[in-house]
Amino acid sequence: MSDRELLSIYLKPQWRRVALLAVLLCGGSSLTLLSPQIVRYFIDNALSGTSGAPLIGAALLFLAAALARQIVMVATDYTGEVIAWKSTNALRADLALHCLRLDMPFHKAHAPGELIERIDGDVSALGNFLSRFSVQVAGNGLLLLGILIALFAADWRVGAALLLLWRLQHVGVRQWAASRQAEAEHYSFLEERLLGTEDIRSSGRKATSWSVCAG
Repeated sequence: MSDRELLSIYLKPQWRRVALLAVLLCGGSSLTLLSPQIVRYFIDNALSGTSGAPLIGAALLFLAAALARQIVMVATDYTGEVIAWKSTNALRADLALHCLRLDMPFHKAHAPGELIERIDGDVSALGNFLSRFSVQVAGNGLLLLGILIALFAADWRVGAALLLLWRLQHVGVRQWAASRQAEAEHYSFLEERLLGTEDIRSSGRKATSWSVCAG
């Protein structure tokens, strides 16, 4: 199953929230791009000698845009968290049920600590990705697109920055996967050693049980 199919399965029941999140991301990026334009309008009119209502109106519009942006940002974070928790909770339940249905050779080859870390730890990392990193990337991507469109008329070479960012998205993926594997093996090691302390105590080796765990 590909990543796209996996996301489709668990995000499809929440398509309304996903659509709302997309609208909030677009709205936040639009408000971020609007603020500099208001400042430019204010400065241009002030330098030209304009005073009174136009400047006051621009200042009030800037404050309203800043307040609206903060509200949109809070709503975006909240919506992203709700989507992530509901999706990952469903994924945890499916993974736990799948592991319970596997045969004994599988459970002998994989310690309970490793399975718990995979089901809970990896899914929690996926939830953090969905609720935080993906929202930030999507929001910054929309913001970057708006900035590139605004600056394209000034210098076409600015568009080269988009290609550079696309090339950088693969950096760190392999290291992150290796880190998750090492963490799963670490918890598996601890679970096996801690589980063995009861057998060690029953043999009268209580004083050295924790030294076995440390070794």
